[in-house]
Amino acid sequence: MLFWQALSVVAAALLVLPAAAARADETGAYTFTVLKDGQPVGRHRFVFDRSGDRIEIREATEIEVKLAMIPIYTFEHQASELWQDGRALRIDATTNDNGEKLDISVRPDGQGYVRTVNGRVDRFDASKRILAVWNKDILNHHDFFSVVEDQTLKVSFQLIGPEKLALHGRLLDVDHYRMVGDEERDLWFDSAGQVVKVEFQRHGADITYLRDQLTPLEPDQVCAQSC
Repeated sequence: MLFWQALSVVAAALLVLPAAAARADETGAYTFTVLKDGQPVGRHRFVFDRSGDRIEIREATEIEVKLAMIPIYTFEHQASELWQDGRALRIDATTNDNGEKLDISVRPDGQGYVRTVNGRVDRFDASKRILAVWNKDILNHHDFFSVVEDQTLKVSFQLIGPEKLALHGRLLDVDHYRMVGDEERDLWFDSAGQVVKVEFQRHGADITYLRDQLTPLEPDQVCAQSC
């Protein structure tokens, strides 16, 4: 897998915000900067609106990798999502992975889910979870499917330990975890259980997703850019 293809794999995990991520705010927005060897190559942003035990989400990701100022890889994703009690009721997403286009939808099916990818239907039982880094509950599971790519993953998580992470001139208390298996990456969660940073390596390149805000933005601050 080339490193720019791997960017979309990580985006697959950074594109869903279940109920656990919006406990502290009824509405809000976060953005992340995607870095390759310390240089920005993309953005991810999402808006969440919580009403009782339901959360509606709008999100978008754009990645562009250049070589000598010429784009050699692009990735775009948009999705509309509805969650209740940490379970997806509806996900409708479109992905353009360097020209490969996917229309993906997810609906509940008993205790499991039905995922449709470009018209093909997959059925997953309750043992499979949606890969969603925003939901710290994923640390308790091992078998996942993506709502960005046509992919399933088997992984496990190891606690590395508590750390201090610098963000906008402040040190945050975070818990550092490592995901190993079909995909490997490092994850940092803040004290509220929200992801702050994701990091991995591909073909000698250091890839980082770093949160831009200490606290959520107002939704219109993100939607004014694109929503």
